Amino acid sequence: MTISKPATGSQRLVSEIQLARIRLAKTESTLESAREQARLAKRRRKEARQAARRARKQVKQAKADLQEAKQVLLAAEEKLALARKRAALARRRAKAPKAAGATIAQPGPRKKAAPLRRSRLGVSAGTPAPGRAKQSQPNPGPVEPVAAVQPAEAGAKQTLSIPQDSETPPATTASLPENPAPAPDIAI
Repeated sequence: MTISKPATGSQRLVSEIQLARIRLAKTESTLESAREQARLAKRRRKEARQAARRARKQVKQAKADLQEAKQVLLAAEEKLALARKRAALARRRAKAPKAAGATIAQPGPRKKAAPLRRSRLGVSAGTPAPGRAKQSQPNPGPVEPVAAVQPAEAGAKQTLSIPQDSETPPATTASLPENPAPAPDIAI
């Protein structure tokens, strides 16, 4: 067996120095690691601030875009309303009788609406527009017979006057069949 020799003072000092160097290296690596983690945390915080700043800018831009879209929509709706008003005014002017000395209509008391006219196609015009009360139809008077017109000279053209408010009965109106007969196929 080998017997260990007692350590001398210089050997103890050498081993203490080695231990101190190991501890120093370990604490330096711990310090470097802590610094790196702090640097990364600082970088993450900076990136988070930048992301928050970008998000705030995007919110601000989205609000501005929304306001602009609302303005565009309002402008388009105003244009449409103006176009509809102009078209309605043009229709009213086109319907109005054109008199030679016509003057511009002055606003005044409103008159009652004209009675509904009956359709000449046999379709009932008696259903009023929504929100309007049904007005009574005027009863047309007796129609004068055509034979009451005086004959003109022989050889002269005769004119026939028919009152505008008279209606033609549906039985006397000439009509075509709804489904004409198909043409025969001829093979050559």
